Amino acid sequence: MKKQNDIIDGTIAALNGFLEENGLPKTECGHSADNDVTAICLVGERLAVLDVTAMPAAKIVEECALRGRERTLAIAPFFPPVTADKLCADHINYADTAGNLRLFINGNLLCVKNCPRPARLVRQVTPGRCWNPQGMKVLFLLLTESEALGWTYREIADRSGVSLGTVNNVLMEALERKYLLKWDKGYRWGDKARMVDLWVANYALILLPRLTTERYQGNPIAGGVEGLLLPGGETAAAEAGLADTTFGQYWKQGNIAPVIARNRWHPDADGNITVKTAFWPEARPFKRQVPWLLVYADLMAVDDSRSQEIANEFKARHTED
Repeated sequence: MKKQNDIIDGTIAALNGFLEENGLPKTECGHSADNDVTAICLVGERLAVLDVTAMPAAKIVEECALRGRERTLAIAPFFPPVTADKLCADHINYADTAGNLRLFINGNLLCVKNCPRPARLVRQVTPGRCWNPQGMKVLFLLLTESEALGWTYREIADRSGVSLGTVNNVLMEALERKYLLKWDKGYRWGDKARMVDLWVANYALILLPRLTTERYQGNPIAGGVEGLLLPGGETAAAEAGLADTTFGQYWKQGNIAPVIARNRWHPDADGNITVKTAFWPEARPFKRQVPWLLVYADLMAVDDSRSQEIANEFKARHTED
């Protein structure tokens, strides 16, 4: 609840700054019985507050339409430009903590766009043993294998491709930081959603730069090659119907030389096909696709608002249950 209150407080502060600069009265807040802000009054108009943090643009439009476009204010820490454009096109009122906003009040349209992402929202490295490359391999296994929290240290080490000592260090630190909690004969997550966000942010800064990557020019292979060349990033998103791309992004598990020869790919530093070598061991091969977490992480690693919007849509499909 504190996180949501921080978003509301930050948004209202940014709104009031804009209103004051333009000689307009500040917002008045309506509160629930628990003293949570549920609505605000802007220039005589009452708008219900809807926190849409990490919600895909299409879902924001749908939710606001259900509640009434002119009576709802969508808020979030930051709306990337592509999301803001979509909301404007669909006549959705929105505001974020950076100062971006679109408000249709008393027949007047107020709009502020292209305020930069606040520095506090820029991804930063999280220090500790959990967040070095080896530690992240352990956490990747635990986040993507439903039974792994009940496995022995030996099983976790074998399936993540690290030493027993690394597993011990990572699990001990995870317990100290309350990432993990003791549960029956194994562990459970203290806050899995937060761990996903932390892993994705640190993946871009710590693990991704250390991966072996090859580039080729040629025609991408629809669906990849089962057990050998698996779609990732934009390609996986395109196959899920969320993107349109001429690029091929894959993960390889083993020798793909025959695949390269058969499809007549040739090495090219600026090629349209990117192949990353799997960081998980042969003891844990994937058949048709990599875990959704890895697709999400690769999309979020691209400093592009459209890619990050697609990433959030992809994430929503796999976490809404």
